[in-house]
Amino acid sequence: MSLFSRFFSKSSDDYLAKGDRLLDAERFFEARSAYQEGLQRYQGGEVAETFESRIATANLSLAQLNVREAEYAANHGSTSKAIEHLELAKTLTEDVALREMADNLLHSLVEKSNDTSELELVAAGCGSCSSAHPEIQADDGHFDPEMSPHDYYDLLIRQLPGELYQRYTGLGEEFACMYLAESRDEHQEALGLIEQWHYAADADIYWYEKGMILYRIGKAREAESCLRKAVVRNDSNPLPPLGLSLLLIDDGRLDEAADQLDEMISKGMLVEQALMLRGDVSLLAGDQEGAIDIFSRLLATPLARQAAEKLHGLLVQCGRQQDAAVVFKKYLKGCCH
Repeated sequence: MSLFSRFFSKSSDDYLAKGDRLLDAERFFEARSAYQEGLQRYQGGEVAETFESRIATANLSLAQLNVREAEYAANHGSTSKAIEHLELAKTLTEDVALREMADNLLHSLVEKSNDTSELELVAAGCGSCSSAHPEIQADDGHFDPEMSPHDYYDLLIRQLPGELYQRYTGLGEEFACMYLAESRDEHQEALGLIEQWHYAADADIYWYEKGMILYRIGKAREAESCLRKAVVRNDSNPLPPLGLSLLLIDDGRLDEAADQLDEMISKGMLVEQALMLRGDVSLLAGDQEGAIDIFSRLLATPLARQAAEKLHGLLVQCGRQQDAAVVFKKYLKGCCH
């Protein structure tokens, strides 16, 4: 049975778990897609409310990404691009604090700008950029259709860790077309484009991206082969082992996934994300104490809230109500998710 065949036969909890793993790995677009698939399959009732809450969480992460992109654009003199990202951030979330931050940045940009015509153009919506390459238009129903494909690609790759952002900026238009097609879940088109791409010195990226596309269309064994080739081509690129870990978890090969994540942690590769997934693996394997230990270690990191949510639920399940109350009070009080 293929990976996706099993996926579509899963329960609502499995959809949630898949989305949570992607969210833990900071793959916000894919996490949202997983939650949306679950919502489509389980309309109505309390389960639907849970999916909607998770979608809101993923959208909040995307909104935060847009705010960071706006700050970057503003610092580099691109006022109109910064305003686009801030307006987009506001459409993605109802989070009061983030919307207030976006509004404050918008007001600041307007006050500093002397080019009122530029601001009027942005407010009206300029279609010149989006019409330049209609075949790679990046509108998935949640994003401003006036954002140019180039800007949308830049937004997507800003999720990448370390030097990978710089590498992805120089991979050329053909690669960007593939990346945008994949972001729209046009997997077959993306597969055709990646196979035509001349990757030269970027073989690790080629095998990783091809492997992830194959993984999404249900060709798990071919995907695994590609991801392992990517690891061999460049063992310092953290994305192939992370993608391989996700595949192994979905395939139920928990021991192999644990070994892969432990190796990432020992090498200092995306340690926080790897630890979060490692905690999930322990939980799936029935090792509650191991999961508690791992999530507790993450409380001193930027992933503290995500770890605290998992830890709180685990402590309640284990009957450690007092410890759960401490975690809630310190890390989750006032959290609406």
